[in-house]
Amino acid sequence: MFGALKKLCWAGVLGIVSTGVAAQATVGFATLPPGSLLHAQASIIAKVIQDHSKLQVRVLGFGGDAPMFDAVNSEKADFLILDVGEVGDAHHGRRNWEGKGKPNLRLALTLYGFGMGPFVRKDSNIHTVADLKGKRVPSGWVQQTGNLMHSQAVLATGGLTYNDVVQVPAVNVVRGADDFKSGKLDVFFFAVGAPKVAEVAASVGGLRYLPLDTSPGAEARLKSVRTDYYFSTINPAPHIAGIEKPTQVQTIDFVIGVGAHVKDEVVIEFVKAMRANKKALVEAHPTFHQFDPEGAAKIQPSLPFHPGILKYYKEIGIWRG
Repeated sequence: MFGALKKLCWAGVLGIVSTGVAAQATVGFATLPPGSLLHAQASIIAKVIQDHSKLQVRVLGFGGDAPMFDAVNSEKADFLILDVGEVGDAHHGRRNWEGKGKPNLRLALTLYGFGMGPFVRKDSNIHTVADLKGKRVPSGWVQQTGNLMHSQAVLATGGLTYNDVVQVPAVNVVRGADDFKSGKLDVFFFAVGAPKVAEVAASVGGLRYLPLDTSPGAEARLKSVRTDYYFSTINPAPHIAGIEKPTQVQTIDFVIGVGAHVKDEVVIEFVKAMRANKKALVEAHPTFHQFDPEGAAKIQPSLPFHPGILKYYKEIGIWRG
C-alpha cells in the first residue's frame, strides 16, 4: 500500500512539473530581418507576451519568408508573422510553393490590414505606377518570394508587368531598400511605417509613396494577382515616412501563423496575452492601434485555423463561422 501511495505521490509531482514546463514553454517566433516593420512588430509582441503570460518568446529573424516557413513547418520555430496570402499559398503548395508546400502552417490570429507598396524619391519625376515603364525595379526576391506577388500587383494597377521595366534582382525588401538608397533602383517596395523606410527617407532627402490607381479597373487588376489584396487609407503620422496626405495603399491582412505541432494551451496563451494587452502593444508602436482583439478570429479562406485556437474563439464568442 505504501508503494502504491508513493507512486501516486510521484505521479502528482511529475504532473505538476510537466504542467509547469508547459506553462513556461519557450517558443520561437519567426519574422523578417531587423529593419523590417515585421521584425519590430514581432519584438514588441514577444515582450508583451512575456510580460503578461508564462511563455518565453524568442524572436528569430530570417532573410525572407521561405526560411520562415521552413522553420515553422519543420518544428524549428512555432509562430510566425507575415501576410496571409503567402502563408496560405505555402500551406496549400501553390504559386511560388508548388511542389514544396508547407502543410503544417496554421492560422492563430488576424492582426490587421497591412499597408505596403512603392516608394520613390520625393523629387522624382515618377508620379504614377505607369511612369515606372523602363525604370529600374527590384525583382526576383530569392529569399522573400511573397514580395514577387506584391510587386506584380502594384505594377498591374498601372497596366504594367515585369516585362515593361528594367528588372534588378533583389534578395529581400531590406536589400532592395539598400539598393534604392545607393542609387541602383528608381523605386522600392516596403511596408508603410517601417523603420527602414524612415531610414531611407532620411538618407535620400525624403520619399513619396507612389500613388496607385484605385479605379475599379485597377482594383480588378490588383486582385487578379491575389484576391487577398485590397485598398485602404493611410493617414499622415510622425512615424510614417512618405505619406503626406490621406493615401490609398495596397493592403493585405497580416496574421500570426502557428505550426500544427504547437500545443493547444500554448497557442491559446499566446493569443490571449495579445488580445488582453492591446494597450501595451500600442504604447510600444502606434501601428497596433489597428489591431482589433474582437477581429482576431477573422476567417481567412486561404489558411485554416489551428484547432486549439478555433475552439478558444468559439468558447469566448468571437467566432463568426
